[in-house]
Amino acid sequence: MTAPSNTVAQTLIRAAEVGREAGLRYVYAGNLPNHVGEYENTACPKCNFVVVRRGGYIVHENQITEEGKCPRCGEKIAGLWRRERLNL
Repeated sequence: MTAPSNTVAQTLIRAAEVGREAGLRYVYAGNLPNHVGEYENTACPKCNFVVVRRGGYIVHENQITEEGKCPRCGEKIAGLWRRERLNL
């Protein structure tokens, strides 16, 4: 692909902010590893604790409990969180 040019990080971040403002609980700004700040990780929608920390497509830390909950407040985190599937 030669056109259009890549989307800049500021545009991805603004799009993620709009999603959160609209009430979306899990919003990501992808394709620019290490350039979109908090929008690269999964945070608990109730207490904002980072439960999955990523760098690009690599999971560096998974704090979600075996029951699929935030370890800080106990909020259920949507998804399939079996640790063996994440190779942790």
